[in-house]
Parts: sequence; structure tokens; C-alpha cells
Amino acid sequence: MHSAQLEIGEWLRDQGLQQVLQHTPESWVDAFEGRASDLLFAHGSFTAEEVVAFIGPPPNHINAVGAVCRTYAKRNKLVGSYEKATNPAAHARAIMRWREDKQ
Repeated sequence: MHSAQLEIGEWLRDQGLQQVLQHTPESWVDAFEGRASDLLFAHGSFTAEEVVAFIGPPPNHINAVGAVCRTYAKRNKLVGSYEKATNPAAHARAIMRWREDKQ
């Protein structure tokens, strides 16, 4: 039963990601991916918080940040580890730091 609920939850998440991506301007997606790539090259990792601090929030919905970041990370086979957000407005919530998988 638990496995089926998890699968449904993952399916719903993925559907939500697709829906928000459909309404996110390509120019913002390109800016996000470009800055994420720059940070990966320069520092070996990035967080969505760092990218958004540089390019600004998405014009459509804040959920676009996670949707674009998750899609970019998956496509580039990045791995993540959790850390606390540094933006005071984020109240030190856990965020993902993405990096290349060295294994």
C-alpha cells in the first residue's frame, strides 16, 4: 500500500512540474540553466537559491524554480545534498546543492 501511495505522489509531482514548465518563459529557463552551468563550472556546484539571486524569480510562479532546477539536474545527471538556505526569508529551510556525480 505504501509503495502505491509513493508512486501516486511521484506521478502527481511530475504532473505538477510539467504543468508549471509549460507556463514558464523559455528566456527565464535559459537564464536559469546558463547561470547554473556557470556556477557548476566555476565552483563545482550550485543551489537554486544562488541562481535565482542572480537572475531573479520566475515571472509566472515560484514553483517554476523547482521545476526548472529539477529538470536541469536530471538531464545533466547531477546529484544533490541538503544544506540550509542562506536567504533570511527562507527561514533556514533545507535546500539542495547540486553537483556532478564523480562516481
